[in-house]
Amino acid sequence: MTELPEHAPSDRMGVLIAAYEYEMGSCFRCPRKGVQVTRFGEITSDEGETPLYACRECVQELLTMHERAMERMDTRPRIIQLPRALRGVEAD
Repeated sequence: MTELPEHAPSDRMGVLIAAYEYEMGSCFRCPRKGVQVTRFGEITSDEGETPLYACRECVQELLTMHERAMERMDTRPRIIQLPRALRGVEAD
């Protein structure tokens, strides 16, 4: 797990992005490799579940898209941190 920056962001989006736990890896959305990523979702199929990891920049873009979509809705869902699956280790 990567430590958060010493000064915490004060804007809402910055706080959301900083709240995720980051580790080094590859982003599912862009070609970046060897960057800080966080588990942002998963793809589930009959064969199992594949976790999706996104870099900070893509997390910000995805959260912005989510915020814009929610502005058009009456009910706002909660944004939560997904449980971290250790890479290379299958869940029980």
